[in-house]
Amino acid sequence: MRKRILGLGLSLLLVAALALTGCPPPVDEVVVPPVERRFDGVTITVFTQPPPFIAKPVMMFGPDWEAATGGRVELVTAPWADLYPRMFASFALGAAHYDVIIFPAAWLADFAGAGFLAPLDALIAADPHIDWEDILPVYRERIVVWDDIIYAVPMDGDSHLFYYRKDVLGNPEFQAMFEAQFGYALPVPPRTWDEHRDIAEFFHAWDWSGDGIPDHGVVEAMRRLGQADWTFFSRAAPYVSIPGQHGLFFCPETMEPLVNSPGHVRALEDWTRIIPFGAPGMTMMDSGEVRMVFTMTDVAMAIDWGDIGIIGETHPDSIVRGRSGYSIMPGTTEVWDYKQGRWVEFPEVNHAPYLAFGGWLAAIDAKSPNIEAAYDFISFLSRPENSYISVVTAETGFNPYRYFHFEKMAGWLGMGFADPAAYLKAIRATIAHPNVQVDLRIPGAARYFDAIDAQISLALAGIKTPQEALDDAAREWDLITEELGRDAQLRAFRASLGLPPLEE
Repeated sequence: MRKRILGLGLSLLLVAALALTGCPPPVDEVVVPPVERRFDGVTITVFTQPPPFIAKPVMMFGPDWEAATGGRVELVTAPWADLYPRMFASFALGAAHYDVIIFPAAWLADFAGAGFLAPLDALIAADPHIDWEDILPVYRERIVVWDDIIYAVPMDGDSHLFYYRKDVLGNPEFQAMFEAQFGYALPVPPRTWDEHRDIAEFFHAWDWSGDGIPDHGVVEAMRRLGQADWTFFSRAAPYVSIPGQHGLFFCPETMEPLVNSPGHVRALEDWTRIIPFGAPGMTMMDSGEVRMVFTMTDVAMAIDWGDIGIIGETHPDSIVRGRSGYSIMPGTTEVWDYKQGRWVEFPEVNHAPYLAFGGWLAAIDAKSPNIEAAYDFISFLSRPENSYISVVTAETGFNPYRYFHFEKMAGWLGMGFADPAAYLKAIRATIAHPNVQVDLRIPGAARYFDAIDAQISLALAGIKTPQEALDDAAREWDLITEELGRDAQLRAFRASLGLPPLEE
């Protein structure tokens, strides 16, 4: 359109010149209007964690946006532990230190619920570039919405995936040995957590790689403040998530904590029983260490976000390139029905993939003096072409969340993937699963998770039984709910699930 307008302007100039002089003007006298730079003199401040992860796309695309608009991007970062308190303090004090924040989805309720964020519905509706319908429904309809208003734009699509060594689990010799020991064919990948436990035991503490060093069955994040809480809920989800129910966190009728249900307890018992088959030091590993251990050493299985897939296929020291398999998380055939108070047998495996963490979002301080420019930059980062570059670039920390990201193989192949189709299929199967479980999205979510993380660590260390640890976690969750207001929390929890308020 801009080219057409400029062309029309030049035509009018020529017509006018001909009318006055009878001959065309010299070419060097034609004045071409300068390209409009809408945000000349405007500086927007973007706040997130330090690079490379999450901040890297801001650094990648900031200069392009500056050149196109005349605006300026100032990146401010803080360590993970400081992100929430600094964001909240800036909002609460009305300081508007940051025009744009890039933050975990679980914090949206705290920020939007308190009126700290600018609503984006009108800006998105008028935006010809963002292609909102290309964003997968669970992200555009649930993750970024609070009280039926859009307050953020997705930057990243986070969910837990199951990883396994397909060259090892698929080895015919090993499969025959496994069947002789356990009495059933080795499933590739494991369908249930019971099968997962047997496979972990089978591949632990012997040299199946042939390098003279004993190898290991599993590696998972178990460390306190090291993402163990999300790993636990990924394991618990199929035990407590009957399709159509919401049994993972709270009862949506009473706000009673469900985290000490028999299903949650069994999941934690399973997890403690896997420790003997884990890589050395697994109970003290966070997700970053899990990634390095799986990609650099011989371990049969792992749980992580999409990062193992990228590191395993692109890191120069990876030993798993072309050897990794990808799947939705294992499930179970026995599920705790909290409404009936009993176990229910399923004829098929019940899977409940978990959108652990929920991804990173970009939002705007409601008090920002630069809302239009801030939104334009967010839109620039998220539009299909640019976001595709982000998700196929190592060390951005961004995973697919648009249909567009799954459709083009060129970027993934260029990134180094041997089999991007299998990786993307597992991610899409997780995100689009009919029983997908969204992460906790209510005010105080970080406090609830910190409380259960502390109790889980005591169970994994053998200091408490799983039942004791989860009973204590449930009591702490109840105290947090009372402090924040049970009625308000119940309304918020139901809204996060897409449920209407209970009738008074």
